[in-house]
Amino acid sequence: MVRFHSTLLKLNTMKYITILDFEVGRVYQYNIKSEPGKFNDWNPDSESIEDFLSSVGHRLKDCEWMVHNDKLVISRSARWTRFTK
Repeated sequence: MVRFHSTLLKLNTMKYITILDFEVGRVYQYNIKSEPGKFNDWNPDSESIEDFLSSVGHRLKDCEWMVHNDKLVISRSARWTRFTK
């Protein structure tokens, strides 16, 4: 029960949802909090987030999602190297 409560508390303070959509091979990000001075009555929980994602065209079985506080997306270039002993 404590874990569930802390999860709800965490969702209530988050501002963005990022989705890995494996069906189309893309990453999407949605702002879930209102701009300063504007009213936003959506206080998301896991079920309402999944309802929202379905309503904007994502298939939940083909997606992974997370909520987070900042808009930052880190993109890096890396070169694969075979590790040998």
